[in-house]
Amino acid sequence: MIKIVAIILALLGVTFYFLKLNAPEAKEWLKENKNKYALAGNRFAGTEDAIKFVEKLYELGAVKVVISKDSIYDEKERVEKEGGPYADAIVVTLPNSESERTALFKIFKNEANSQGMEFDPSTDIRNNKVFIWWD
Repeated sequence: MIKIVAIILALLGVTFYFLKLNAPEAKEWLKENKNKYALAGNRFAGTEDAIKFVEKLYELGAVKVVISKDSIYDEKERVEKEGGPYADAIVVTLPNSESERTALFKIFKNEANSQGMEFDPSTDIRNNKVFIWWD
C-alpha cells in the first residue's frame, strides 16, 4: 500500500514538475553550488560525484539535464549550514537517437531499481523527458 501511495505521489510530482519553467541546468547549478552534497546526498558521494553523473548523461546523449525549482530546498538555515541549496531530482530531455535513448534507459532503470521502483519508458517519459528522483 505504501508503494502505491509513493508511486501516486511521484506521478503527481512529475506532472507538476514538468509544468514548471526556468529550471536551472543541472551541471552549472551543481558547479556553482557550495553545498558539499548538493544533489541526492543519499545517492551521490558528494557534489563532484553528482556532476560526474550529469556529465555521463550528456555523454550518453541527453539533450539537457535540469533541476526543477520544486526539487530545490533553499531554506535560509540550510544554505547557511550546508553552504548552498540541496536538490533531490533532475529532469533529463531525451535525444532522438534510439541507441542513445537505450543507453540512457539503462541508467534510468538502474536508478529506479536502486529506489525500489521500475523504469518503464511507456509511462515514465513525458514530453520527451524523464524525471529522476532519489528518496
